[in-house]
Amino acid sequence: MVEKNRQGEGVKTGSGWATVAAELRNAIDEGKHAPGSRLPSERALSEQFGVSRVTMRRAIAELEGEGLLRVARGSGAYVRADMPVRFQLGDKVRFSKDLTATDANLTRKVLSAREIPANADIAARLALQPGDAVLEMCVVAYADALPVSVVMRSCSAERFADLAEKFAATGSFTTALRDYGVTDYWRRSTDITARMPTEAEARLLQQSRLTPVLAYAGEDIDADGTIISCQIGCFASERVVVTV
Repeated sequence: MVEKNRQGEGVKTGSGWATVAAELRNAIDEGKHAPGSRLPSERALSEQFGVSRVTMRRAIAELEGEGLLRVARGSGAYVRADMPVRFQLGDKVRFSKDLTATDANLTRKVLSAREIPANADIAARLALQPGDAVLEMCVVAYADALPVSVVMRSCSAERFADLAEKFAATGSFTTALRDYGVTDYWRRSTDITARMPTEAEARLLQQSRLTPVLAYAGEDIDADGTIISCQIGCFASERVVVTV
């Protein structure tokens, strides 16, 4: 089989997509594309291998089917990371202590924060009245540049005004909460289920909507037993192991 690259030169591709898939597989095995890294764009890869984008797309689909790549719509193809991140579930939940990953730097980022009226579910979880103002923060955790969890963290906007800004300044919710008189807190309960991700979750986790996530919901309480926050989110199931 002969295809033409961008310069119009003939390029032999053997059996087409299968040959390209084999060459890309070898490049990954040889460490030319690190675990968790994003591959060059489909267009760039097509030019690199001297094949059409249709052929390149078929090769990528083959490696995705083998479990070597994961493809996130609108984001690209990523080499699957052999972590996994381990989350220790206990009565105290602390990001810095409970989430661990070999040879990976774990960080969190508040992607958005807004004040909204509590719906019936959030109000019940926070022991508030429906319509009370709550601060809702979308927080994503990363192992290096690879997202491993996304959570909507909600708390009373009246009690915890500016919590998102304080977290951004300290990098720790535990530290930020001390400004509100919360010297320690515990996880009252955590429910974990498996489900398919929403479109937004799949996009933030950079994974396919056909890959299940480990969804969780829980509430945190202070030393007096008062609920201070609730968290509803999910882990990327292929990257996180939950230990109870």
